[in-house]
Amino acid sequence: MSENGSGIKDELRKFIIDNYLLGSKKADLSDGDSFLDKGIIDSIGVIELATFIQKRFKIKIEVSEIVPANLDTLDNLESFISRKIKSK
Repeated sequence: MSENGSGIKDELRKFIIDNYLLGSKKADLSDGDSFLDKGIIDSIGVIELATFIQKRFKIKIEVSEIVPANLDTLDNLESFISRKIKSK
């Protein structure tokens, strides 16, 4: 899959639905929905998500970067990953 914005977001949405919403086709997940506020991902899930992102997009996420501003919505994730890829 391409690493353009929509490709990143589509891949992340699929990962989250498959892994945290048990593949529910009816999952209501908007681009700006907070994973934590909606109870989709807990603290362990954030670590799993960060691990997936590092492996899939071949980027390094520093501990200080594991914050909601980077990882709590599809929009935040897309922006964060795009910035990390560009700074490689």
